[in-house]
Amino acid sequence: MRLPSALDAVGPETHYSEVERMLRGEGWTPCGTGDWAFALASPDGTMAARISPFDPVGPFTAQLYAEAATTGAVPRLDLHRHLAGGADLLVMEFLQPVSEEQAKEFFARVRDGDGDLAELSAIVHRIHAAALAELPWCGPLDANPSNVMRGADGRLVLIDPFYADGPALYGMAQEDPDRFVTTLPPEQRRHLTEIPLGCSGPWPEEEREALRARLQRADRERPAEDLIAEAAAADVDGWGFDWLTGRATEERPEWGYARLLAEAVAGAEVAIDLDTGGGEVLGGCPRLAREQHVTESWPPNAERVRRRLGPRGVIVHETAPGAPIPLPDGAADLVTSRHPVAPDWREIARVLAPGGQYLAQHVGPGSAFELIEAVHGPTTEAQRRGRHPDDEVAAAEAAGLEILERREARLRMEFFDIGAVAWILRKCPWWVPGFGGDTHREQLLEVDRIIRRDGAFVAHSTRHLLRARRR
Repeated sequence: MRLPSALDAVGPETHYSEVERMLRGEGWTPCGTGDWAFALASPDGTMAARISPFDPVGPFTAQLYAEAATTGAVPRLDLHRHLAGGADLLVMEFLQPVSEEQAKEFFARVRDGDGDLAELSAIVHRIHAAALAELPWCGPLDANPSNVMRGADGRLVLIDPFYADGPALYGMAQEDPDRFVTTLPPEQRRHLTEIPLGCSGPWPEEEREALRARLQRADRERPAEDLIAEAAAADVDGWGFDWLTGRATEERPEWGYARLLAEAVAGAEVAIDLDTGGGEVLGGCPRLAREQHVTESWPPNAERVRRRLGPRGVIVHETAPGAPIPLPDGAADLVTSRHPVAPDWREIARVLAPGGQYLAQHVGPGSAFELIEAVHGPTTEAQRRGRHPDDEVAAAEAAGLEILERREARLRMEFFDIGAVAWILRKCPWWVPGFGGDTHREQLLEVDRIIRRDGAFVAHSTRHLLRARRR
């Protein structure tokens, strides 16, 4: 069996739950749960996907499988991907258990470098030494008999010989969070409290939440300069906001755009999603239009959406800002967009067939202006009125569209540390043109003082949902 093509797009920006959803949609089924990871079996039973929300040693295990492949004494590795927030994905051959006696004997031979296992032993000890040097919580080689299994061809293989000392790691997080948050960067521990604990659990949700809150407080109390520097070095490509988890919140409109989008594209013949970003929102739809197009003008995002949606047959158009929509007249029965840059209503009407629909969630007027003015300075009334739904509805109707639905929402935004502020201003560079951690240092430090005094910097965004039909 071949790997699902959707996995081609999986990478450091992909949430582990999205990977699980992809695989389940392809017919993969649960086949095991441990403390650090859960596993799904392929429909034909020949492969297993190990998905770990948080596993510091996962990359070392993948390195072992790759470097020791020629020994035949490790599982066949079909795919390894680092996922968002420190999560990890391994896809390997499906294995069967062996007797405890066989497992202990095989492990002892690997540990001691006996006979035909000498090469594997050398690789194991070398990678383990690197893990011990890099990871404060890396334990000794794991002699658990379950870490020796049998391949479909009958050979014995060594799996998961490296492990993190969970009690020590989580003990430090619980008892000394200030030290912990400076030892393990946030982007490597975003899902720290989401491991399944299938063997050692259960872990009550209230205890998980208490640990999350403790670490979030410790993160926020780090020096402002450290938080700003961390945000300056972070990745802002794509249109995902997982980096802000635990650091900022924004209310969501009650209409649920992602659900409405999924329903609309599932029933469309030819659809185009404008300004799709990295395809994060459209990629969450279980089923796309029979002929699905997207546009994106920022090259890093265009490349990202090719990786994410190209394997699903999506046609990606890398367009220049303000360029015509790359479809013939009347070619589409659905045009969609989440937060379009500047909707060109005449172009939207041109590519829609009579009766075709436009469905979009737009950023409204005055969004985040409390934050923008705190960093950029005063704004004008005209700037605050930009993107007003009254103006957009009038322009849409003038272009030949009939408005079927219009809904509006004002939403609370909270930023809990100055790193979150610096990151969002890099992510949305049009908020404060020319923004930089150095050029706006004094303004950032003033916002930091507000956050430390009040617990959060509060701003508001506005959104409006528009559904229209081509006359």
